[in-house]
Amino acid sequence: MKFRLLLLTALLTTSQWTQVFSQEMKFAGTHPPNQEVIRLLERESEIFDQVRDVKKRDSLRQQITSKGFFYHGIDGKPIDLDGLTKRQTNNEFQFLESKILSETLYQYETTAILVLMEWQKVRDKGEIHENYNSVLIVMGLENGEWKIQADIVGRNPKLSEEEKKLFK
Repeated sequence: MKFRLLLLTALLTTSQWTQVFSQEMKFAGTHPPNQEVIRLLERESEIFDQVRDVKKRDSLRQQITSKGFFYHGIDGKPIDLDGLTKRQTNNEFQFLESKILSETLYQYETTAILVLMEWQKVRDKGEIHENYNSVLIVMGLENGEWKIQADIVGRNPKLSEEEKKLFK
């Protein structure tokens, strides 16, 4: 099954999207892609694409995240959604540009994990940074409803030759 999804990573505040590429999503795991999971990812993407204000964005994300949601960033310290909102607001964090290099949805009976490789340009604490990240978005079935349970970010992943070609 082929499906195209523009996923604006669920981790950071969007600002101006000057260029975003969507790659064809791949699928793996023990079950076919669940349409509720796809809709959850689409909703997350819409929120990041349309809402620039961090507090407003995260108030909308509360509707689709688990009460036990956590973000695990490059500092290695998990933080809940309220803590992430405060930190990104204080740092005046902004997404400036992003390119999705690859994305694979691993679907299981009650768990789904989206793994994506991205390049991003961000403003953090007044400084502009360009980074390659590996992002995992963990979703689970809670009381009959799919929720985002965790966002996990790794910095400077090893890129495949195919991913490297996207920048040549």
